[in-house]
Amino acid sequence: MSLRVAPLDSWLRVVRTARHLRASQIAWRLRRVLAGKLPNRHKFQSTVTTDAESLCRTIDAFSNMPEFSRGCLSGGKLVVELERGELTLVNETKAFDIRSPDWRLGHQLEDRLWAITLHYHAWLYELSKLGKEDPILASKAHSMLQDVLRSWLDACQMGQPGVADLAWNSYAVATRIGWWVRLWFSLAESFWKHETELKHRFLNCLYQQAQYLAENIEWDLRANHLLRDAVGLAWAGQFFWGPAATRWQRLATRIALSQADEQMLADGGHFERSPFYHLEVMDDWMALATLLSKESVRERMWQTWELAAEYARWLAHPDGRVAQFNDGAAVEVEPHLSFGRRISPQTDAGEPKGGRWFEHSGVVAWHGDPWTVFWDVGEVGPRYQPGHAHADTLTLEASYRGIRLFVDPGCHSYDNNSIRFYDRATASHNTVCIDQEDSSEVWHIFRVGRRARPRDVSVTFEELGLHARASHTGYDHLPGRPAHTRLLDVRANGELSIVDQFVGKGVHTAEGGFLLEPTWDVQSAENGWHLVREGVKVKVQIEADRPLSLVTESRPYHPDYGVELETQRLIWRCSGPFPLTVRVSVMSA
Repeated sequence: MSLRVAPLDSWLRVVRTARHLRASQIAWRLRRVLAGKLPNRHKFQSTVTTDAESLCRTIDAFSNMPEFSRGCLSGGKLVVELERGELTLVNETKAFDIRSPDWRLGHQLEDRLWAITLHYHAWLYELSKLGKEDPILASKAHSMLQDVLRSWLDACQMGQPGVADLAWNSYAVATRIGWWVRLWFSLAESFWKHETELKHRFLNCLYQQAQYLAENIEWDLRANHLLRDAVGLAWAGQFFWGPAATRWQRLATRIALSQADEQMLADGGHFERSPFYHLEVMDDWMALATLLSKESVRERMWQTWELAAEYARWLAHPDGRVAQFNDGAAVEVEPHLSFGRRISPQTDAGEPKGGRWFEHSGVVAWHGDPWTVFWDVGEVGPRYQPGHAHADTLTLEASYRGIRLFVDPGCHSYDNNSIRFYDRATASHNTVCIDQEDSSEVWHIFRVGRRARPRDVSVTFEELGLHARASHTGYDHLPGRPAHTRLLDVRANGELSIVDQFVGKGVHTAEGGFLLEPTWDVQSAENGWHLVREGVKVKVQIEADRPLSLVTESRPYHPDYGVELETQRLIWRCSGPFPLTVRVSVMSA
């Protein structure tokens, strides 16, 4: 995909992107931009005069709070790493001098995800836990905490140059509030009583962050950001008491209730259609079910979590890791379910069997022997916020005899570069690309212009398999209006059948393929390939009504943020007039 766009095409692309936004999103974005240009934009900080220490609650309010994934090293490994001047976040290790930290302030063009994760401060919470887990390392960890907190409070207070981009990004603030409250209670009173000045600055800054968040809710971005804002306010509203804390709780409650209706689809899926972010949002529902004040609201959050948990259970491969459609990592599902099971033992813990069509989410799931298959036949995301979408309509993932076979390219990072373009491109996914065009117009980091819409979707389940069919509108704008329809069958004899049909006027180039999990070995065979892994053999056979070009190419695979593995992509190509039919059969060799 080309990185350069002609000026007129660029403006048209912006129009195709912005026309889907809500008027309120545009208004809030303009308000935010204008506020940033005002000479008194930092006036907010001078209004914080409250003695926050006098408003703290006891630890009892937080005794049942779950701890979810943190994306950093834990325990003594973190101390050792920091001592050698490094810090690992989201699977990437960067230089980080604990005595003079680089807080990556200002606009960051590279490693943006690492930089904003730095400001979440989950890794500081890990240091705080060492006092209870390892008394020998506690002294080192506490010394590091003192240095880092002072450095952050000096360099990253609101009003300092460059803090608005990441350090005081509302999502980062909301996330950090939760980890700071945990950190406060994790550290023994002996730590704080010797750090009176640091204690005062820490609590006042925590209070200030809650005030700032309440005035800078992400009404423009919405989606999972808006929900995380509610979680941050709920933390602060429980940690502090007084009129401001009450207002934070009320705002968190209002957002939580509205977003339970807006973001959760009737079949239990999250409306951004990313299984990874579905799990993130599940964790936020659980936090709100614990932190919000009203019992009726907590019950609503718990019901929302239970609905989401059932969807998550169905979207897990046999290896326990979630399907990887759209942005996100192929993380384990069980840690996100286990806390809920402790609260409600009747929550289903069994492995799904058979098929489910999550019609609202647009996912067909099959769990059987030998196949586990997930097929994306849905919208790319919410109309007004598809930022985590890929151009992957009609893609699929599959495991064979419990082993991942066809995988998604994944999501490496959130920088505006060729890696991001690769992860989102149609030609990277297990679907079909026509005329080297993306089925949805993904661009920049989180933008989507023209969107593919699913059509003519039908799904039928049988005792030992399924038959499904779907097409989409993604190529309607091309000359000759080419169209792609896919038929997917899981058959009782153990065969996975994928039939791609193409219609339209004129001459076109069609390219389809399958990205393999890296541990499979590939051997070329007549009309296809043989795949081998630890004694398991699979045959991929391709037929068409005209000659195809079959090749195997090395491609990157990103199973987690910051992780890149080399793997193979099985590719077929054909140029000529439509109609065209390509049949792919995958079975035991």
